[in-house]
Amino acid sequence: MNTNNQETLMQAISAIKAGNTHFAEQLLQDLVDKGHSNPDILAILGTVKMEMQQFNEALTLFDRVLEEQPENLSTLYNKGRALQILGKLKEAEEVYEAITQKAPSFPHAWNNLGLIYRETGRFEQARQALEKAVALAPNEPYFLNNLGVILEGMGRLDEALKLFQQAVALQKDYFSARFNLGCLLFRLGNTQEAERHLLWVLSVKEDEPTAKFLLQSLGHFQTPERAPTHYVKKTFDDCAAQFEEKLVKELDYKTPEYLFDSIKKWLRSESNILDLGCGTGLGAQYYRPYARFLAGMDCSEKMLEKAREKAIYDALYQHDIAQPWPTKERFDVIYSADCLCYFGNLQTVFQRVWEALAPQGIFGFSVEKAPEDEGTAQEGYRLGTSGRYAHRYDYVTGSLSDTGLVPLAHREVVLRKEGGQDVKGFIFIAQKDRS
Repeated sequence: MNTNNQETLMQAISAIKAGNTHFAEQLLQDLVDKGHSNPDILAILGTVKMEMQQFNEALTLFDRVLEEQPENLSTLYNKGRALQILGKLKEAEEVYEAITQKAPSFPHAWNNLGLIYRETGRFEQARQALEKAVALAPNEPYFLNNLGVILEGMGRLDEALKLFQQAVALQKDYFSARFNLGCLLFRLGNTQEAERHLLWVLSVKEDEPTAKFLLQSLGHFQTPERAPTHYVKKTFDDCAAQFEEKLVKELDYKTPEYLFDSIKKWLRSESNILDLGCGTGLGAQYYRPYARFLAGMDCSEKMLEKAREKAIYDALYQHDIAQPWPTKERFDVIYSADCLCYFGNLQTVFQRVWEALAPQGIFGFSVEKAPEDEGTAQEGYRLGTSGRYAHRYDYVTGSLSDTGLVPLAHREVVLRKEGGQDVKGFIFIAQKDRS
């Protein structure tokens, strides 16, 4: 490379350091077009293409480098990144695994490999890979946060909390770690500390829906009509693996049994039945003997995976139940256990139920009972510090009637335990109006 071309390369490198990627790309591309395509120039141009989000072009350049320098781990890693961003996870996984075999002390490769394992549902492998990344780079906030996310999803909340705290201590303005820390503190009942972190999150991103909702449940801002879909989905995706064990063994969860006991007198054989907010399918076995067709609907992909493993349902739909439903099926029975507590205003969901019920179809559901000794909002529902809504009896019956659903029966029950205290609620049975 002559002096002029060497100066052009140095100018391109200076432009990269200054953040002027477009100018750097022009200079480097000019060198390549002139035939100066040595591996170093191609590798630098590839990283510039990555910055410009031209991932396919970057991938081509990295492959050209690796043809001449197959042991160039830096370029191999960048190839893995490009493949990962392009959604070619299997190929990216193979690249990162090759790197970790050749260079076991390459923490970024372990981290990215862990992220792929997580995205493809291999949580134990993800944990192991991310723990290796953290062991190699214990002061890297990004690795600590990623491992914390995995451990929280596995139910190892205390360990996850420490990792999020370490990440934030190392980088106070790390948005993802502050957000995850605030959400986990809220989940653990440390609302005062959660509030501090969540307020910081909103100061940076004022439209972050989950942070805003959790703060609304703590008395900030106006009460929303429902929990954000993303919040509900993440909540249940994160706890899907331990959901049934925690509910049944730790919280004495009886709602599916109470609901079935209340609705069974209206059940008939060969019915079309929908489990609304089905989760992992707790209680579905009670309805299977009555069903010609048994479907479940839930917004959480991970919960539906658990439900699918039971092989009880004929169909499962991943969907926000307040949005127009993805099936035109008409159901003789729709039941919903411990799902409507994520909605304050029930009328939209009730309208969806009415639309999907066959003539004289039956709707059974549970709601949490709003405390009588509190000044429950005029709307007829209250958002609690649990992040769930409780409803007044008269609000529920009024909303049913307003949407053409006739209340047939109700009972007051203890839905589960929370913090050692009874969570009281109602079981309602209603029928689609004959008119």
